[in-house]
Amino acid sequence: MTCLRPLAISLISLMLILQLSFATQTIAAPLPAGAQSAQHIERERLSRIMNPATDVEEFRQELNNYLTEMADAIRPFNEIKVVREELNRSGLKPLEMLAQAKRSVAELSTADLFAMRAAYANAPSWREQPNNLRSLLNPEVQQQQKSEDITPLVADNCADGINAGITNTDIAIADAFRIAAEAIQDVIPPPFNFVAVAATAATKGVVLALQTLKNIKDDCEGDAFEAAIQTQIADSTTTIISAVSSAQTAIVNNDNSNAATINNNITAAKTEIVNNDNTNTANIIANDNSNRALIIANDNANANALRDLLLRTQIEADLAEADNATPVAWYLTPTANGGHLNLVQTIVTQTLANILAAGGNIGNAQSFLDRANADKAAGNFESAYANYRKAYKAAAN
Repeated sequence: MTCLRPLAISLISLMLILQLSFATQTIAAPLPAGAQSAQHIERERLSRIMNPATDVEEFRQELNNYLTEMADAIRPFNEIKVVREELNRSGLKPLEMLAQAKRSVAELSTADLFAMRAAYANAPSWREQPNNLRSLLNPEVQQQQKSEDITPLVADNCADGINAGITNTDIAIADAFRIAAEAIQDVIPPPFNFVAVAATAATKGVVLALQTLKNIKDDCEGDAFEAAIQTQIADSTTTIISAVSSAQTAIVNNDNSNAATINNNITAAKTEIVNNDNTNTANIIANDNSNRALIIANDNANANALRDLLLRTQIEADLAEADNATPVAWYLTPTANGGHLNLVQTIVTQTLANILAAGGNIGNAQSFLDRANADKAAGNFESAYANYRKAYKAAAN
């Protein structure tokens, strides 16, 4: 049961990543027959390496290949000066961590390799992480990687930053990969999770890199737009002044008495044009700021929903444990003290109500729930959680 529970959490995380991919309309086309065959061959190859009967040194080589591929996937981002500076400011040094992990793999004893292979067998998706990160690179950089001619994703300038075309969807997908990497890291117990920790750092580095490139794009597009408006104003002013000068010459030659009237009309027209341009500029900037705020709020809402669903799933998994299983202390701690006991009470209460509404039988679950609520009100939090667990299982059985 202890091994199955983290594996279930990992699978749920991957399912949520797929759901997020559908929500952002980044559904990949069905793989061609050749690609499907290649995937099948790769799965069989990895299955053989992970087999306890296979020479464990093949697993060591597989870890080295995996860490090399992770480093190759993040290197194009790291080569960008502004991205590298952001990584350093954040304390993330993914390439160094991956290199250190390779050195540690080389030093592992045979016994540790056997134990580490058994631990990684609980996270079958770990080997897909390099491909996940490579999928975030644009096609040109992917082709460069295949030829081992690694160059930066983009140069540190506005034109290439805008052409990179990083979107909030790209960042959301990368963040979903980060969540999956953290889930795999949680499945692997210390001291054998140092490779997963390095992989998580690499994934976080890619998320930060994409966010940095998106910020460059947003800043540059904003500057380019303002420059275009100023150029338009300047061109309009030049055109108007030229027309005014020609008109003034003709008017003076024909009738000096009309010069003052014409000049007044021209000045009024110029003022109206400038005022109209200023109003349009302000409206466009305000609309851009509003759209950006809506996008950020939507991203935050999606992240919060994903976090809440993961927490609820983990609490229900702990409630389904045997009565004598050690509970997660965070769940039985009162909410006022930083825990989630109130959420546990809500989950169990809703579970009983949902089963009854569906015409199901909850047995003696209600009596356990009443006892748990009384214990919670009396401050007997451990007893309350134990009874919530009994109520949940009695209703679900």
